[in-house]
Amino acid sequence: MATPRLMEHVYYVVLSRRRGHVTADVPQPGAPAYLVKAFLPVIESFGFKTDLWYHTQGQAFCISVFDHWSIVPGDPLDKNIVIRPLEPTPIQHLAREFMAKTRHRKGMSEDVSNNKFFDESMVVELAQQAADLH
Repeated sequence: MATPRLMEHVYYVVLSRRRGHVTADVPQPGAPAYLVKAFLPVIESFGFKTDLWYHTQGQAFCISVFDHWSIVPGDPLDKNIVIRPLEPTPIQHLAREFMAKTRHRKGMSEDVSNNKFFDESMVVELAQQAADLH
């Protein structure tokens, strides 16, 4: 015997877990389908297609198109942030995590030295200006 079941919009759940958000949800005329437009950070999109298929039993599919650049929350140069493996990173620390992981993957040290971008006299002048501000 069949029993009633409540259905939910799975893509909202799947997208929100990945820092994404829906911008349009439009039913397609004459079809039992919806067109959903959403923004999803590229770094969060890896595995999204599989996750969406799993949560919709294969009834949904996605097409990805680049739309715009967005600033990643946090300061990538903040050395006080500690990235812990296998723990979710707080939103305000994402920039540091992205930079550290990218540099690690490329075989570079985690810390960025600004000295290669400035000559010695400029570094001294910037340090003096910073000291004068405090």
